[in-house]
Amino acid sequence: MLTGRCDRCDWRMLAGSYPEMVRAYQDHLREHHPDRWVTT
Repeated sequence: MLTGRCDRCDWRMLAGSYPEMVRAYQDHLREHHPDRWVTT
């Protein structure tokens, strides 16, 4: 299991894969910190 966290708030998560963690973190940023979420 991989762990992830947000430097801007108390958000933390466990993920079974790196892509799952990245997707969840991007979703979190988009929803809770839109000024920090960057699309490419």
